[in-house]
Amino acid sequence: MDRFNDLTLFVRVAQVLSFSEVARQLGMSPSGVSRAVQRLEERLGVRLLQRTTRSLSLTPDGAVYFERGLRILEELEEVELTLSQTRSVPRGVLRVDLSAALGRIHIAPALAKLVGQYPELQVQVSLSDRIVDLNDEGIDVSVRVGSSSDSRLIIYPLAKAPFTVCAAPSYLAHRGRPETPAELAGHSCLNFVYPQSGRRFEWLFEQDGEPFEQAVAGNLAFDSTEALVESAIAGAGIIQVHDYIAGKALQQGLLEPLLTGYKATGKPITVVYPQKRHLSAKVQAFIAFMKALMADLRSQNMVS
Repeated sequence: MDRFNDLTLFVRVAQVLSFSEVARQLGMSPSGVSRAVQRLEERLGVRLLQRTTRSLSLTPDGAVYFERGLRILEELEEVELTLSQTRSVPRGVLRVDLSAALGRIHIAPALAKLVGQYPELQVQVSLSDRIVDLNDEGIDVSVRVGSSSDSRLIIYPLAKAPFTVCAAPSYLAHRGRPETPAELAGHSCLNFVYPQSGRRFEWLFEQDGEPFEQAVAGNLAFDSTEALVESAIAGAGIIQVHDYIAGKALQQGLLEPLLTGYKATGKPITVVYPQKRHLSAKVQAFIAFMKALMADLRSQNMVS
């Protein structure tokens, strides 16, 4: 047992390179953590950590032992998870990061069903459109509009998020209805500005299966897609947003669809989570919840 505990403590120290930080996390004394690593070094007959008064670093032997030790601990965790999976129920804290508009409009209102089904589950939600490092920030699962190239992550596609072009009946009565994307040049178009870069969104269309961009102009731009919808409802101009954002306003007749023959397919809606051989019960439950939610939105023509 001492060997296992010493290995566990060494791996944690190697990850943060601090005796005091590991001691703080585990409620131990820094000297206790240091002694455990020293015992391990004495048993192995090699130095694993290079110690100075200001810092710790891994020796070449320490780097090799850390890599193998981390793999052993991860495999042990996966074995335990596999054995308990059949009788496990979702419980504990599930940290979820959601794409802002999709999360606010559709996912957050539905989460009561998830926690109602699993009362031992506690869901902590963050809403953002920034690129979140799930591993560094301790996020269990994320819902994104778009894909990722991070090889450390598993990406599970749920649906597509097509774009819709629409405007209020009052605007169309006053300015007329464009019949082609090129005719947007003669209209007031409300644009989206990416908060991180200040770059304007280029409107996307498809014709005969080929995507293309169309430049538009207008006097109003927002860094919130929901603000775009509200401004369009007020008659300020034409917008292009995802179907799931404008869907309710379209259903209520507050906005009318335009250029439907040029509708762009849009980006995938994905569930993203750190790469592991076996999923925890709480992440599995969340994925099942999202699949059911997307099926409901698909029936309402808000995703495809």
